[in-house]
Amino acid sequence: MAGLSYFNLALLIVLLLPAVIMPWEGRRPPDLLYFVIAAGGLSFAVLGGGIPALGWSALAGAGCLLLVAAGVAGLRAGLGLRLLTGSQIKLLAAGATWLGPFGALTMIAITAMTLLVVATAQQFRAAARRPDSGAIVAVAIFCVGLQQVLPSI
Repeated sequence: MAGLSYFNLALLIVLLLPAVIMPWEGRRPPDLLYFVIAAGGLSFAVLGGGIPALGWSALAGAGCLLLVAAGVAGLRAGLGLRLLTGSQIKLLAAGATWLGPFGALTMIAITAMTLLVVATAQQFRAAARRPDSGAIVAVAIFCVGLQQVLPSI
């Protein structure tokens, strides 16, 4: 089963690359990419833990989607902040299917803390470029996935 987790991580990296590279080229990743990422996470959940793992993985994806979308909508309505786009929220939710409930919460925390640090730094440099939130999300997904495969890190 250990070999499966390394293959899982390698496929996750390959699937995350277009989500990071396409915005740099001025294109928006298609929704099909997020579907493929989520389907891969659900597939590996079934292979690794059967039907119960599939349920937890689906719950992690749906819960992440609802939690992040509600948080972003609340910040937008209350403070006028636009932290994440719909594509980035879908990327978080798709990544959550790979990571499970606890990994999804860790991924959300890493993303939120990174965006907070970047926003704080931008307060001091008014001409600073807007952070590449999609890359931040992809790195958070990768970090948590790597920690799950290599827990001694």
